[in-house]
Amino acid sequence: MNINTPSFRFFSSVVFACFFFFAIGAPLRAIGPAGVTVPAGTVVALSLEQSITSEMPVGSSVNFRVIYDVKVDGQVVIRAGSIATGSIASVKGTGAVGSPGRVAITLRTVRAVDGQEIMLRGNMNKEGDDKVVLSVILALICLPLILIHGEDAEIPAGTEVRAYVEQEYTINT
Repeated sequence: MNINTPSFRFFSSVVFACFFFFAIGAPLRAIGPAGVTVPAGTVVALSLEQSITSEMPVGSSVNFRVIYDVKVDGQVVIRAGSIATGSIASVKGTGAVGSPGRVAITLRTVRAVDGQEIMLRGNMNKEGDDKVVLSVILALICLPLILIHGEDAEIPAGTEVRAYVEQEYTINT
């Protein structure tokens, strides 16, 4: 076979194209796209891992668990069961005249399937029972020195809350 003939050049071009397609092109396609874009505002359903009360100090860490896989374009970007974090943003203890305790939690972060830390926004608030009226009535009728405290605020373990992805992220799935 003469290498200067048009048929040989055509044959060698086809062989080269096949080599390029299978040896180089196929692995590039297997890698897939650069990532999945998670839009800001994507909902992440969370469940509180431990009970929280208004007796806990501000700044205490609070853990949540992701309830459902978070998917974008059919790709899981945050797995169910992942740990999300938050912190106690404010507390108010019970008052001596029956005023209730209060606690507020701010949601912070969760990890995506590629290990990126995703910033969340969202919060939880709870107020205990108000006993001001009962305290005033008992103080007037019975004894002016009787003081009834309101109830501490408590958020029980398992309480569900929605968090939202703070900004757009690109996740490699």
